[in-house]
Amino acid sequence: MKSICYGIVIILVFCTAATRAGNTGKIAGVVKDSQTGEALVGANVTLTGTSMGAATNIDGYYVVLNVPPGKYTMAASAVGYNKKSVTNVSISIDLTTTIDFSMTSVLVEVGEEVVVTAQRPLVQKDLTASTAIVSSEQIASLPVTEVSQVLNLQAGFVAGSLRGGRAGEVAYWIDGVPVTDAYNGSQVVEVNKNLVQELQLISGAYNAEYGQAMSGIVNIATKEGGQKFTGGLGLYFGDYLVSDKELFPGNDKFAPTNIRNFEANVSGPVYGEALTFFANGRYIHFNGWEYGFNRFNPYNVSYFDSANTFHLMRDPGGHADSAAVPLNSSDRWYGQGKLTWHISPAIKMTGNYIYDYTVSRPFNRAYYYDPYGLGWDHNRSNTGIVQLTHILSDRTFYTLGASYFVKKYQYYLYQDLNDLRYVHPILLNTPDSYSFQTGGTDMRHTSRSTTTFLGKIDVSSQISQTHLLKFGVEVRRHYLAYENIQLVPVDSMSSFKYTSSSPFIYTQVLPTSSQSHDMYEHRPLELSAYFQDKMEFKDLIVNVGLRIDYFNPDGQILNNDHPDPKDPLYYTYTVDDPNIYAPIKAANIFWDYNGNGVQDADEPLKTDQDRAAYWYKKAKAKWQVSPRIGFSFPITARGIVHFSYGHFFQIPHYELMYQNPEFKVYPGQYTVAGNTDLSPEQTINGELGVQQALTDDITIDLTAYLRDIRNLTGTRSNLISVFGGSYQYAQFTNSDFGFVKGIVLTVTKRFSAGFNATLDYTYQVAKGTASDPNDAQRAAASGQQPEVQLNPLGWDQRQTLNVTATYSGRRWGGSIIGSYGSGAPYTPRATMDISSLLTNSQLKPSTVNIDVRAYYEIPVDPFRIVAFVRVFNLLDTRNETNPYNDTGRSSFTTDEASAINSNAKQYVNTVHQFYMDPTRYSEPRRVEFGMNLEF
Repeated sequence: MKSICYGIVIILVFCTAATRAGNTGKIAGVVKDSQTGEALVGANVTLTGTSMGAATNIDGYYVVLNVPPGKYTMAASAVGYNKKSVTNVSISIDLTTTIDFSMTSVLVEVGEEVVVTAQRPLVQKDLTASTAIVSSEQIASLPVTEVSQVLNLQAGFVAGSLRGGRAGEVAYWIDGVPVTDAYNGSQVVEVNKNLVQELQLISGAYNAEYGQAMSGIVNIATKEGGQKFTGGLGLYFGDYLVSDKELFPGNDKFAPTNIRNFEANVSGPVYGEALTFFANGRYIHFNGWEYGFNRFNPYNVSYFDSANTFHLMRDPGGHADSAAVPLNSSDRWYGQGKLTWHISPAIKMTGNYIYDYTVSRPFNRAYYYDPYGLGWDHNRSNTGIVQLTHILSDRTFYTLGASYFVKKYQYYLYQDLNDLRYVHPILLNTPDSYSFQTGGTDMRHTSRSTTTFLGKIDVSSQISQTHLLKFGVEVRRHYLAYENIQLVPVDSMSSFKYTSSSPFIYTQVLPTSSQSHDMYEHRPLELSAYFQDKMEFKDLIVNVGLRIDYFNPDGQILNNDHPDPKDPLYYTYTVDDPNIYAPIKAANIFWDYNGNGVQDADEPLKTDQDRAAYWYKKAKAKWQVSPRIGFSFPITARGIVHFSYGHFFQIPHYELMYQNPEFKVYPGQYTVAGNTDLSPEQTINGELGVQQALTDDITIDLTAYLRDIRNLTGTRSNLISVFGGSYQYAQFTNSDFGFVKGIVLTVTKRFSAGFNATLDYTYQVAKGTASDPNDAQRAAASGQQPEVQLNPLGWDQRQTLNVTATYSGRRWGGSIIGSYGSGAPYTPRATMDISSLLTNSQLKPSTVNIDVRAYYEIPVDPFRIVAFVRVFNLLDTRNETNPYNDTGRSSFTTDEASAINSNAKQYVNTVHQFYMDPTRYSEPRRVEFGMNLEF
């Protein structure tokens, strides 16, 4: 059955090509006589400069489907009537723009053509689920450098979480194709903000065409080339202007080249009007604000001698130059090219390729004085998207497309596993609890990759003036590979003498049966199909749909089937003896033919291959069904009520499914094993809201929402005892749950007289059994009992406020973003009330931030030059994001006073330096200035 389903989908995809969904909008309206009000039959409505258009039916009704987001000029013409044009018509993804034409007879002297300017409706009547729409113009005007900053400004995003969900519960789509890393739910690539034509964040009960997301959908449409050559060059520089140089050492002076960004884009025709292109390239160096100091070379040897005297450096060469070294720096190279080919008036094909490569240093404060012993993260992604749209009639079209992306992550200090600069791992030790490392090299090599092929076909048909039907199927095939290596010295160098041994070693990689080497490869399969109907009545809009998802995890679990005593092959459970490389039970160690538990002369030892024959069994495939429904109906002439409800499912991240896949557990360790038999995580989302235009340019949207979250991955169930009861291990199960409720208030002041503004306020309560899948296991490892009731989640920030304001004059302008967040919860070390629960029972300090941007335009025909300055955290506010758990403050901990009072030795650094931790605060003030040249 599974192979048949898979074959059907493959045939559907490849017989047509492959997909794109949720990437275009719709225009509809009526053409009538301005004097009589009668419908005009056969009038032609076109989008100027495109091949898109339609003719009116007997009721004067027309519809234009499959319109990419952007702004257009529309024209209507009819025999015996003056031509009429409407400019500034805005189209958004998945939404309907209504443009009615009132035509004047040629008998009336009004001129050759009537031109009017469209005003986007203050209230979008067909929004049945909360959706934030951000245009390219809005993004360009804000003091932001990345798309992620734009997302964090939207209502519902609280402390980095969307509507109370865990990380990885948001699906990312580019040009109608999902590009989410199945490994951990992160973005495969973050699109450069200057390439975004429109960004949508759907946080309500979104339509059935969207799947594999429980919190929301980020839908990005990228720009296409036009009929004339355009382009631009951009550059900016900057650095941190920090007032507290003791807290942020290394930021002593403003160095403009510490941040440097270079960018270029060009677009235009390749072959007449049929083939156009858009290309963009970017490089950015980011020095960061967290520094260490190169006090020790990685090969430095510090030690205690036989008299317990500490020697900071055994050899003079261990001392370095003490220069400041950035510990959270990064370099990013980004490139994108997009071709658009209008094969015929009815067929359009696009190809989009995105390359993204980032090298960054993950801050680790232990390497504060040994910065060159710390490794680097390497993230590289290649994304290709091919799409084809075929318009069968003015009421029906299908979109086809395929995407293929590869995301690779690597972490290492030296790329060569046998690099002779590695030193003995014993040098990573510190002389006491309050000191930074005095040498050593990070021995970890990690690599993983996610390769995903996606094929998808969607068919849309406006079967009547009321019903827009849409259905589609999708297949995703993943290839996930993972390897983690902890290098160790060769056997002859395993021991180390502090006074005489060379710090440098020859390294070796132990086999995968060891604790220091893990590796796996898996090829999971996902299939889905959906059907939805958008019904647009005069006073009611209804979106109803159903989605079916199937996935095969391609994994194995321990064989816990009932044993058959007559067959020694299945004589034992493996759940309580999980480590295939180090079994405990006699029947798993040797062939116990007579079942006496003693190895007799004719009973040989079992090999790993022998055990593998019965140790595991395949995980089962899963199905899930998701109904969705949404309503929108008017309550006043300029106000609507919207309601949405739906069931949403998401496959647990493969990162959790495949963790420790061979169940390598050992005594003295609290180990967590993955579980490829996890069921889908699920949530029921519901919301009720009202949109109302207060004036001609101010609207208000008030929405209340609820989320009932079940089957989250966690470790809350009881630990599994290994045979004999000497130690235990945990396994991921669908044990966590949560409940989120909130109210969102959005006030928008439309652009007029050069000014526009937005206000987003969110009040939210987010509770659950665990903020992280590993929380219960960590509690057990520290001797605590995991809590089994709802507690505030780590992002349960009750009140969030974002305010933006933009002014655009003739040649100059500016914008400002103000943000406020009430205190998020944290778990205190102790409490005076012994009857109260500790988990997230106290609040961190609230946070405040202000970002600004100002620009000045210099017109130099045919160019447009814009000089600008941006300041992030304008007031250089010290927001305490990660306070100490004994005081609730980042600036003070009783541990420091205790250490000083106990006369703790300060071998390398002072106790005060150790506890003055910049990672417990938000980013300090950053200043950037630059210039864009456009033509």
